[in-house]
Amino acid sequence: MRVRRKSSSGFTLIELIASITIIAILAAVALPRVPAAIPFAERGYADGIAASLRQSRAVALASGCAVQFTVDAAGYRAFQHAAAGTHCALAGAWSTPVRRGNGQNLDELNPAGVVLGANRQFVFAADGSVAAGPVTIAIGPHVVTVDATGIVQVS
Repeated sequence: MRVRRKSSSGFTLIELIASITIIAILAAVALPRVPAAIPFAERGYADGIAASLRQSRAVALASGCAVQFTVDAAGYRAFQHAAAGTHCALAGAWSTPVRRGNGQNLDELNPAGVVLGANRQFVFAADGSVAAGPVTIAIGPHVVTVDATGIVQVS
């Protein structure tokens, strides 16, 4: 008669603790080398502002109504004058939000950790130009520039 030995499988407690210790040491050495997310957030926000500026200019050109664009510590937003009959008013409060293609307002809050160089507020005229141009918006090391003709660039 043969005696069967029970086969053992799995890990011992000592092997488990040793593995966790090795992983913790590797993580402590490797994680500080992972770059911070702020530079990526700054570039993404700069690209987002540039796209919104281009859309604001396109709305001004298509509607024949001026668009005011504001960038400050809270975020950015775009407005037009309220409608006067079938067209926009030439003066008055900037009370009508510009909408994106999906129907949402053309605005966004600043991402955490992203700092603007200075607040900016300017107007795209009905022909797409910017009277105060060129306008620069500094976001970390990135600069969004709107020239007098309304062309937007990110550098």
